[in-house]
Amino acid sequence: MGPAAIVVGALLVAIVFADAFMTTLTVSWGPGPLSSRVLGALWRLLLAMYRRRGSAILTVAGALLLVTTVVLWVLLLWLGWSLVFWGSDSVVHAKTGATAGPFDAAYYAGYTLFTLGTGDFVPSTTVTRLLSVVTTFTGLFLVTLAITYLVAVVSAVVRRRSLAIRIHGLGPDATQIVARGWQDGRFSPLFEQQLLGLTPDVVNGAEQHLAYPVLHYFHTRGRDLAASQAIVDLDEALLVMTAVVRPPFRPDPSVTEPLRHAIGRYLSTVHEVAWSPRTDPPPPPSLDRLRRLRVPLVSDDELDRVLEREQPRRKELNRLLKSDGWEWTDG
Repeated sequence: MGPAAIVVGALLVAIVFADAFMTTLTVSWGPGPLSSRVLGALWRLLLAMYRRRGSAILTVAGALLLVTTVVLWVLLLWLGWSLVFWGSDSVVHAKTGATAGPFDAAYYAGYTLFTLGTGDFVPSTTVTRLLSVVTTFTGLFLVTLAITYLVAVVSAVVRRRSLAIRIHGLGPDATQIVARGWQDGRFSPLFEQQLLGLTPDVVNGAEQHLAYPVLHYFHTRGRDLAASQAIVDLDEALLVMTAVVRPPFRPDPSVTEPLRHAIGRYLSTVHEVAWSPRTDPPPPPSLDRLRRLRVPLVSDDELDRVLEREQPRRKELNRLLKSDGWEWTDG
């Protein structure tokens, strides 16, 4: 088992560092392969529990999965070094000189990894002494990296909630966003400025998902704080303003197109880094409120053509909602 244990242990150490590096330090690759599989599987399990029992488990899921990621890295790193030291047969008892068994090797790897000081076992060769130094370094590096990552994710969660609050400040749903922006037979210039100001925030939200993949698993208690719901409402409002309102009354494309492009980036980023289910297209937007306000809208036939053209994007929006534990509402 000696050489095999060393090889397996070294592979585990390499896998942990590759996964941690991809997840925390690279902003263009998304999560590491290990983290993405573990987080996706756990999130699907929590979603199933939530939908069957209606429990509040999703509200703590983000923190739970974030801690699970860090604990997984630490445990696998510990296991990897334990196998390396056990397979080398060069860790011995300080007094008797007896070769460390598997549990003794795990004990030695643990107090070396977490820099707890001298224990009952010591390295008996120069190579093992050097490996012990490397073990201590990897432990310090990973723990420091994990703590930094935890703080950064919490900060990103706050910014994500702020984005949802800002969008829902325009209106609690897509129809009301459009209705509140419509004033005196046109869309208010101030409303258009607010839309312009949202573009960089949505772009930042998309890039945060890529930098911190676990961010998607922070579920909120209410829809008003859910970034996924806010993004869906905003995109539906933009669809109505740019394709359902008649052409002479639509906002300037220089206002709406950058924001729609930013939302498209948000959708692609979330689906790239987080698990999301396949789903059907959502129902058409509710336009009764806008008709009562006498907002000029296209004909029903034209509306059908618009919805057919936008079906792939609206399916992606529905996927975003479902992957965050929400259902589409006809608002």
